[in-house]
Amino acid sequence: AQGAPESAAGRVADAVVGARAYQLFTYAAASRLLDGAALGPESSLNKVFWSELDLALHETALDLLGTDGESADTPWAEGYVFSLAGPIYAGTNEIQRDIIAERLLGLPKGRR
Repeated sequence: AQGAPESAAGRVADAVVGARAYQLFTYAAASRLLDGAALGPESSLNKVFWSELDLALHETALDLLGTDGESADTPWAEGYVFSLAGPIYAGTNEIQRDIIAERLLGLPKGRR
């Protein structure tokens, strides 16, 4: 239901499914490159998907670990801080979504 809190099991299941989807997406991209294709606008999909998955994985882990995971010197806390930069570096996710809309979906430029 919209707005209902997610269960820990549901969030872990989402993490497993997301990680597998990312693995398959990456495998397909690597296969295309091996066949001689060039990187194209599909790389924008990769960037948005990974940066949002990385953040969600770290948020889920910290929630599951509770206060034990929030200490600044734990790998999960350090990873979380780094994951916050993901939606910004290498072109913000908003810019990447514009590239996806225009170059992959063929939508017109301008306000959406």
